[in-house]
Amino acid sequence: MCFTMSQNGTVLIVHERKFMALYIISVLEKSDFKVLASLSGLDEIEKLPSGEDPALCIIGSGTPNLSGFCTDLRIRFPASHLVLIDADGLDEMEMLAQDLGIDGCLSIDLAPPLLLAGLHLVAAGTRCFPKADDADRKIETFRQQRPTLTPREKDVLALIGQGMANKVIARELDISESTVKAHLNAVLRKTGTTNRTQAARWSFENGQRA
Repeated sequence: MCFTMSQNGTVLIVHERKFMALYIISVLEKSDFKVLASLSGLDEIEKLPSGEDPALCIIGSGTPNLSGFCTDLRIRFPASHLVLIDADGLDEMEMLAQDLGIDGCLSIDLAPPLLLAGLHLVAAGTRCFPKADDADRKIETFRQQRPTLTPREKDVLALIGQGMANKVIARELDISESTVKAHLNAVLRKTGTTNRTQAARWSFENGQRA
């Protein structure tokens, strides 16, 4: 399937959670999008060089003062399209989209090809608000069960949340890489998640700390 972007293919990521931003970057690396910058908040916008507006501004749904934030982005980048990532309550977001100036709202739990397809649609000027998928409901079920992780599993999960690879985690905790994988598999099983990003998201939303 071919998508035609009306902009230059560049992307600005503004996300308050580093591991989410890193995951989004890893997905975009496999596409024709080019990451202009990854910021943690609007206060860093002024550091960007002036120039052509990015095709997309990808925004974390947990951004404080979301309405004001989107307004500021619209003023600075009037030709850009805005898309929320990892949004809770996607159905409700569609009703707010017009007021907030949001062009799309996508779940981080979408498979990478679907996530990229959604981003391409938004960049091409198509409003995109898919319904929450089965992964969101599955995570919600396990949130309610509040699984208990061992101290070492919490250690591994905390470092995953910082964007560390298994090899780096192994060195940090002075354990083998195979042991890291075993702990990660246990975390995925206990939390009902299917990948590192979902597990890290579960950790933040459930207050798990090492």
